[in-house]
Amino acid sequence: MLFPNTLVSMRLIDKLLIGVLAVVGGGIVLTTKLGSSLLLLGTTIGFWFGLVAEPLEIDDAALIALLLGTGALGSFVYRQFSNFKHRKLLFMQTVAENLYFKNLDNNTGVFYRLIDDAEEEECKEAMLAYLFLWRHPDKATDSEKLDRMIEQWFRQHWQCELDFEVDDALGKLRQLSLVEANDDGMLQVSDIDQACEILDRRWDECFQYEHPHHYRSRSHHNDPSEPARQRTNGC
Repeated sequence: MLFPNTLVSMRLIDKLLIGVLAVVGGGIVLTTKLGSSLLLLGTTIGFWFGLVAEPLEIDDAALIALLLGTGALGSFVYRQFSNFKHRKLLFMQTVAENLYFKNLDNNTGVFYRLIDDAEEEECKEAMLAYLFLWRHPDKATDSEKLDRMIEQWFRQHWQCELDFEVDDALGKLRQLSLVEANDDGMLQVSDIDQACEILDRRWDECFQYEHPHHYRSRSHHNDPSEPARQRTNGC
C-alpha cells in the first residue's frame, strides 16, 4: 500500500458480501413485490409487439400495482447503492488510516530517510563484523570464515538468507584502525576499551575549533604582520 505502483481495490470477501446480498434481496423483491407489476408490464409489452391479441385494460388497481412495483424497485436499487457507498467509505477510511499510521515520510523527507537508513545499514555492517571478530577470535580468522559465520547466524536466528559484504565491513574497520592482521594473517580487533578510545580520539579530531578571541590574544605575542588563522582539521 505504501509503494507507488500498488493498486488499491476491495477484497474478494467484500465484493461477495455486496453481490450475494444484492442477488438475494433482488430475488425477494422480485417474488414478493414485483410479481403483479412484471406481469402487467409483460402483458403490455406483448400487446405492443403483437404477441398478445387481446388489449390490456389498465384500471386504477393495475396502475397502483404498477406504481407500487416501480417504487419497490427504486427503493431496492437505492438501498443497494447506499450499502455499496457505505462499504466503500469504510474501505477508504481503512486505507486512509493505514496510510497515515504507516507513513514513514514524504516530500524531501523521503531522501533524508533513505540516507539515514543507508548510513545505519553501513554502521550495522561494521558492527557485525567487529562483534563476531571480538567474540570468536579463534573461529573468524579470515574474511571468508567471518562471512560464512555471519550469514549462518542470520540463517539460524532470523531465517534470513543474505549475502554479507564482508570486504566492505572490514574496509570500514581498517579505516577506523579497529582491525588488523597479525603475522600469521589472522584478523584481530581491538578490545572494547581500546576501540572506544580510538573512536573517541577520531571523533575529537574531526573538528578542532578555537575561539577567535583566543587568536587575537595570541597575536599580541606573535608577529603583527602574520594574520591569525583559524585551524580546522577535517576527518
